[in-house]
Amino acid sequence: MPHRIVPHLSPARLALYRAECKDPSDYRAGALYTWQLELHAAWYEVLGLVEMLLRHSLDNALAGWNTSSSLPGGGTPDWLLSSARPLNSLSRSMSSDVRTAAKKAAARRAPTHPRFGAAPTHDDFVAQLTFGNLTHLLLTKTAPTNRSARATGFSGRENLWLHAAINAFPNRHDVWPAGARKDTPGRQVCLGYHIGNTVERLRVLRNRVGHHEQTLAANHAARHEDAILLARAIDPYAAAAITQLSSVPRVLARRPRF
Repeated sequence: MPHRIVPHLSPARLALYRAECKDPSDYRAGALYTWQLELHAAWYEVLGLVEMLLRHSLDNALAGWNTSSSLPGGGTPDWLLSSARPLNSLSRSMSSDVRTAAKKAAARRAPTHPRFGAAPTHDDFVAQLTFGNLTHLLLTKTAPTNRSARATGFSGRENLWLHAAINAFPNRHDVWPAGARKDTPGRQVCLGYHIGNTVERLRVLRNRVGHHEQTLAANHAARHEDAILLARAIDPYAAAAITQLSSVPRVLARRPRF
């Protein structure tokens, strides 16, 4: 029974649920707490699938761009090992981290593993990219207002978006149509910030869910829409599958009301 969990919650944590219930009852606080557990479990499925889609699509987009780049570090799809400007400065730290993590993961393979004893490959490195790493490669916050100091008018991360990362979202125009406006580079940059901030909102939620923080005040319906729209921008068929699988809307509808 949910109320039996309540004595094991710290007073500070429990106070949040009691305040939400507007009642000191252990039964109500316990019911709300366990409902949030169910909601977080539902989010794990959705966010895990969206993160996988994003990782795979960004990898393909960056690998294709890096292969065709004639700049130093280009000419190879292994962009985490050798990358051209401006990706090299953005990926340097994460490249070191994922290589270390991939080597440790390879060392832990059981003798029955089909790749036991094999050296890590690019796929192993990509598998170690975190949601935070993926967000770091995209545009977040707001666009700069003064571009006069930049030779191209765009920052390195903006140029990476315009020439590479944008291709990770092939159906972006179906999700976020341009309307009557022409699809100018300026508009593409604005769309890049919109997509990057969408990813950032999902990253923040994923971290809160992962640490089992209290998320009662989060706009779960809006974040669920973010997740589905982002998936649609990558692959509408995958987005349809995630929509069908997701139990987030159903769990939200069952939120205890006091």
